[in-house]
Amino acid sequence: MHPQVVPALPPVLRVLLQDQMRQMRHLSLQEQVNHLNQMLRGHYAYYGIAGNLQALLRVHRAAERYWRKMLSSRSWDGAIRWEQFQRIKEQFPQLRPKLYLPYRELQAIAIL
Repeated sequence: MHPQVVPALPPVLRVLLQDQMRQMRHLSLQEQVNHLNQMLRGHYAYYGIAGNLQALLRVHRAAERYWRKMLSSRSWDGAIRWEQFQRIKEQFPQLRPKLYLPYRELQAIAIL
């Protein structure tokens, strides 16, 4: 199963994400997913407004791809296949995008 094609992230966000991933490369999987989820939680909280779900999904997907790439570069054994990565994700789940300001609440603010 191959990942679906998703538009690229803005270069600044991509570089920040890659730098964070490189810094946590040698941590345990649990520590990595905790750190990754902390970054994603902050991003979702700041950008999680109505109409922005597709952008949040792009960030989630990019974080997933870069995490797999970083895990693949940790050893001499070679790349981690997507099937292996799916098993890792089942054991150490990554936060899914969440809208913190849905349409209903956004409309209520706009009316005020």
